[in-house]
Amino acid sequence: MKISIGILAYNEERFIESTVASLMRQTVFADAETEKEIILVANGCIDRTAAVADAALKAALGAPNLRAEVLELAEPGKANAWNVFIHEASAKDTDYFVLLDADIEFERDDALSRLIQHLEEKPEIEIAPDQPVKKFGSKGFFAVLIRAMQKTGSDGDTALSGQLYAARANTLRSIVLPRGLVVEDGFLRAMTLTGSFTHPEERARICRAPAVRHFYAPYESLSGVYRYERRQAAGTAINRLVYREIQRWRKDGLDPAAEIARRNEQDPGWLEGVIAKGVAEGDAIPRNYVFRRLRRRDNWSLKRLHKLPLIAAATLFDLVVAIDATKELRNRSAGVRWDTIRETA
Repeated sequence: MKISIGILAYNEERFIESTVASLMRQTVFADAETEKEIILVANGCIDRTAAVADAALKAALGAPNLRAEVLELAEPGKANAWNVFIHEASAKDTDYFVLLDADIEFERDDALSRLIQHLEEKPEIEIAPDQPVKKFGSKGFFAVLIRAMQKTGSDGDTALSGQLYAARANTLRSIVLPRGLVVEDGFLRAMTLTGSFTHPEERARICRAPAVRHFYAPYESLSGVYRYERRQAAGTAINRLVYREIQRWRKDGLDPAAEIARRNEQDPGWLEGVIAKGVAEGDAIPRNYVFRRLRRRDNWSLKRLHKLPLIAAATLFDLVVAIDATKELRNRSAGVRWDTIRETA
């Protein structure tokens, strides 16, 4: 068996050493029979992420049957980094991919083994995410309120967080991400569940691995949460516009992966054109995104009735975010570059 592990990093100098140390404690690295590679893709970094990661990975090369390398890309963007890892840098004969962000912490040392085992035991599953867990640090009433609001969103076994997941190599290699995509995990989820829009959703294709979790630091200021939610809302709308393009391509007999790869190469700004067209036609943030908290069934259980005022407040917050995100879409269609959340939060 061969496993390719990709770490996609953007200005993570503060976290990358501890992430690599946490990764190397995974039991999969003690298995001499499993061939492994770690490829860290530093994309558009202006700090010492690559140098720190290179030193940390070199110190870990005592593990059996392991190779590691650091790639530096001038262009920032997780979608482009993902494409480079999946389609260019990783071993062509790999069986499974594991993708993780550079600032997460594993709960248990057999997390990666459990993700792969989940795929091995259930051939119908193509992507196995874990359970992301927010690790809050702030205290006080306002911090508690922000935490409570964040707990009223959608979740489930078919939810896909780009922070950590394992996948079959042939599944990910059948997908190419548009350069400049904002919510790449949502796009990957849709393409996987629908076979790149060849059939209705088959939700069994993505299933969370049981008893596997990781921790991450969420945004705890109102401004940070607001910017994050605005970006997610705009990104969801962008994905929706791309899905429409893919459905048109399908009618014309075009393969989405090949068409996206062609456009990425020949016209790197093609996504802005899709956004501009959508904005001109009046497309905005979809209603099901704005009202997702109201649509979540367990928010209406007897146990959670006391949270209805909070859910209503969170939905109003989402409505304000959606209005602002629509404005951001207009800005992006006009060629305005979006800063990253970490820079602006």
